[in-house]
Amino acid sequence: MQKLLLSCLFAFSTAFISVSATAAAMDEIRAKQIYSVGTKSDYLAGYHYQLTKSCSSCHESDKVSDSQTEIDKKCQSCHGSYESLGQKDQKAGLEISAHKGHLSIDSCTTCHNGHVGSFAYCNNCHIFDMPMKFGRNKVAYVPENLSIYQNAKPNRTEKADAVVIGGGGAGMVASIELARAGKKVVLLEKMPIIGGSSLLATGGLNAAFTELQKAAGVKDDEETFFNDTLKMGKGTNDKALVQVLVHNSNDAYEWFKAIGGKLELQLNRSGGTSAARMHYTKSGGIGRYMVAVIKPELYKSKVDVRVNSPVVRINKNKDGSVTGVLVKGKNTGLYEIQAQAVILTSGSYANNPTIIGRERPDFQGMITTAQPGSHGDGLQLAGNVGAKVFNLQKVQIHPNVAAGTTIMITQSMRHNGGILVNKNGERFVNDQAPRNTLGPAILKQPGQSVYLIYDDYVVGKRTKVHEGYVRLGFVTAADSAAELAQKLHLPQDKFTATIKKYGEFFKNKKDADFGRKDLATPLTGRLYAIEVIPGIGGTLGGVKADTQMHVLDASGKPIKGLFAAGEVVGGWHGDDRYGGNAVCGNIVFGRIAAQSALKTMK
Repeated sequence: MQKLLLSCLFAFSTAFISVSATAAAMDEIRAKQIYSVGTKSDYLAGYHYQLTKSCSSCHESDKVSDSQTEIDKKCQSCHGSYESLGQKDQKAGLEISAHKGHLSIDSCTTCHNGHVGSFAYCNNCHIFDMPMKFGRNKVAYVPENLSIYQNAKPNRTEKADAVVIGGGGAGMVASIELARAGKKVVLLEKMPIIGGSSLLATGGLNAAFTELQKAAGVKDDEETFFNDTLKMGKGTNDKALVQVLVHNSNDAYEWFKAIGGKLELQLNRSGGTSAARMHYTKSGGIGRYMVAVIKPELYKSKVDVRVNSPVVRINKNKDGSVTGVLVKGKNTGLYEIQAQAVILTSGSYANNPTIIGRERPDFQGMITTAQPGSHGDGLQLAGNVGAKVFNLQKVQIHPNVAAGTTIMITQSMRHNGGILVNKNGERFVNDQAPRNTLGPAILKQPGQSVYLIYDDYVVGKRTKVHEGYVRLGFVTAADSAAELAQKLHLPQDKFTATIKKYGEFFKNKKDADFGRKDLATPLTGRLYAIEVIPGIGGTLGGVKADTQMHVLDASGKPIKGLFAAGEVVGGWHGDDRYGGNAVCGNIVFGRIAAQSALKTMK
């Protein structure tokens, strides 16, 4: 009997091995047909297969994670790290390098795809000439109707202490705080990179009572900061949230400093506010720098970071408490993560033309400077579990977008001394006015675009930023006002008179035409110009949250287990955002959301 059993087992195993070997051989034949001469032979997968005659050159197994880190490791084992590729591009004299950009991309698969055409992620915003092997035309990121997932079933279930939805500034900060408390945290980002619109922030971080203010002799206090914010927001701000922001702003500065951030104080006031409180970096845009500092801390904290992982549903139980999320992994499909707390940090809806067109038809078709995934997903997710969503008609206009692009020109170029001149060669507004004042004023000018004019004094304040604009081809330079007028095709007599008049204002320390408070430079010597237009810079509506960042329902009650932070929270900016508050708010409210979530955990 024993011999018979062994004989049967041997026969079965031999047959199984034979079937497996046959299946493997068939897979190899199928791969050869597809990637050698088939429709996919001109993709990266086809190119590699023709070189190696094997899929294993890229794939260690037939399973691919959503973040595709195992593919990235394979790429870099042959081609080198992103840092080395950036250095190679620099040595080759490339002005623009996808391997050395402001987005801090560190994965090959962000741009290079094996089984579909590749596309340079940079060109979601730019229009660089970036020929790519196995490339394709841009495929736009478009909003998805998440209601189709209301009854969808997961293919597997995981467990975590907390889930954070959105990998921008607020999401990264909240994740770090939770992980530091010893919690198992999963950070889910739908885009192929983390950073969100925080990567695009160009100004600085507003904070009061900082060591830098004290060293510079700047007199500031919470009440002044509070009143300046309300002035910018036209008094419609959620005052309780503003109070929390200003009270914790120095703590935010210190938190960033503690993880290695080094900022300087901009002594020229932003938007005509009462005190110098914007903290910036000379290395370039504040967003790029902050993400570069925060990312290592995020990974050091052992947060489970997953890109290409959009959340398509927030789950709740019968009593209305949030119990986790449903995720649509790029490669792994629908799966559930059960968690005691969910923190929503999914950003704005500035790149959702349906919402913008419905809420602000006067802005329909206007370009936006927000990152390509800013679709307002968080509003759908939270709304489907009963959250109050409000003020969606409040959309912020950024007055300084480089004409013909979607790239923000930092307001600090104006606040440090630059002015705005229309195509008649004349000033038309207080150059330090709030954003939502400047945008409509520009749209009333000839051609609905104007020129930002600045000099070497401003360049000295924002050297790296200016050099970046020069590389991007935005800047026209001249040695005199007359020469600049000629290059810009402006009326020479009017433009030179405008510059001369402004020089007199500087000398007398008084802007007799528009009442600008800070006159930092007379605009003499070499001058620079960037043509700018208004664009949608961000959104001011969102979910309703209390001062502890609990998401509230329509009756004003907290939804148990659901928290929010960042731009997805509505109300705290009022009718116009005070530049520098959003960056500070990411840290302040991200930390508070995490602390509140910790209090609810068993």
